[in-house]
Amino acid sequence: MKNTFYAVFFLFIGFTGFSQEADAAYKAKAVQLIEINSGATFDVMLKPLVGMVAEENRAAFKKDVEESMTNLFDQLAVVYMESFTEAELDQILDFYATPVGKKMTVELPVITEKSMQIGQMWGMKLQPLMAKYSK
Repeated sequence: MKNTFYAVFFLFIGFTGFSQEADAAYKAKAVQLIEINSGATFDVMLKPLVGMVAEENRAAFKKDVEESMTNLFDQLAVVYMESFTEAELDQILDFYATPVGKKMTVELPVITEKSMQIGQMWGMKLQPLMAKYSK
């Protein structure tokens, strides 16, 4: 009986360790996808914030922001893992390794910056409409 208990206990510990390693690999793939999709896009979105920081503090600010992104990406990885299986993440990462996938990562920040400008102009046009219906 005692031997059976130890066998089951060590088997459970082994599976738990394997599961944690598998989860870590799965999460690493999610983080990799986030870095591919978001890395340069975050640079575009942070550009206005960096402009608000004093010139002499910008390098330190950027460094601190980059360090905080590790935690952000870890949290976002959980969201990706809720939406995509590990096999699906593999397929998406395979796409980003193709020439068109690589082009998409290069073009996405440009698209994001232009989209933000268009969105801001659209938002300004909504202000009169909002005023009309707020009365």
